[in-house]
Amino acid sequence: MNPPSIGDGLSAGWNTLKANPGGLAVPFLCALVLGFIPVVGGFLALPGLMLVSLKALRGETPEPKDGFVGFEAIVDNLILGVLQIVGLIACCVGVYVTQALFIPGTCLVVDKRMGWSDAKDKCMEAIWPNILPWTIYTLVMGLVATAGILACVVGIVVTLPIASIGLAYAYEQTLSRS
Repeated sequence: MNPPSIGDGLSAGWNTLKANPGGLAVPFLCALVLGFIPVVGGFLALPGLMLVSLKALRGETPEPKDGFVGFEAIVDNLILGVLQIVGLIACCVGVYVTQALFIPGTCLVVDKRMGWSDAKDKCMEAIWPNILPWTIYTLVMGLVATAGILACVVGIVVTLPIASIGLAYAYEQTLSRS
């Protein structure tokens, strides 16, 4: 199964952010705070970003505690985070492939309460056969997220939620339905 078009993902991100910018700010910031924990912070921040994004995309109101969901299944989230960086260790650019495979796995952990192994298997089954479109989709969302840094750093408060919601949208359109 392929991800949705990049345009659809970015539109979903932008429209969701426009609908409730104030209501998303605190939950997103709560998730980002976890990124400051040495070594494991990024692995714990991503689940919060994904849960906040999924809730916003579904028209639900994310709460600040949603940003800290990475602690609820800490082992599963840490292992999926390690799987994402394996590509970096293997050949630097391989991280784009492993992120395309396992960011949706993080969504499965926070949305469907799957363990890391089941989430990994589901991602390998659904995404691996279509890894190129997923890699391109994930790479573009990553570029959008980091583009805010180039806009005097503060732009990331807009671009990160758009990209995060775009990633959640891809999950919502594909894996959440199966």
